[in-house]
Amino acid sequence: MSTLPQAQPMSRPGTGKVGLFIILASESVFFATLLVAYIALRGQTNWVMDRSLGRLIIPLLNTAILIFSAIPARLIIPNIRDGKQSTALTSMITTLILGLVFVIGQVYEFSHAGFHIDDQTFGGVFFTLMGFHALHVLAGEVFLIINAIRTRLGDFSSHNYSSLELSTWFWYYIIGVWLVLFAALYLI
Repeated sequence: MSTLPQAQPMSRPGTGKVGLFIILASESVFFATLLVAYIALRGQTNWVMDRSLGRLIIPLLNTAILIFSAIPARLIIPNIRDGKQSTALTSMITTLILGLVFVIGQVYEFSHAGFHIDDQTFGGVFFTLMGFHALHVLAGEVFLIINAIRTRLGDFSSHNYSSLELSTWFWYYIIGVWLVLFAALYLI
């Protein structure tokens, strides 16, 4: 008879979680590479971004909107677990609306940036970072729309909500990337 405690089998993460982790890791490398290029180019050029409060209003509002979108996103899973599908759906729709407002704010920002995508390499890297982030927000929107439809159809229960969990993780990732980009592009 062994005196060692009985070993419990380790639970394995689902394929979706592993896949999302791999995607987010590769996206992080992508964004980090662009950010390093941006920082290197910024140090080599004489171009200076206007960091006045008037210039930062839209990026600050966008940041607040995206951070605020984490609140309804955070409520999706607990509402599904509690059997409150309609409340979870409301949280998803609120997150979707805030995400769309953010993208509209980014489009406005693009058109009022004071430089263009073809302004030296610096402008190209800036707009590439911003544009790819906006595309990721739109991808998160698609992910949430699909899950909103599935929620409306009753596909989720208190024990079956992994797709919702993945979409909220992706949304949090988008928020985290934006905070890094905002600090690097506008504050530093």
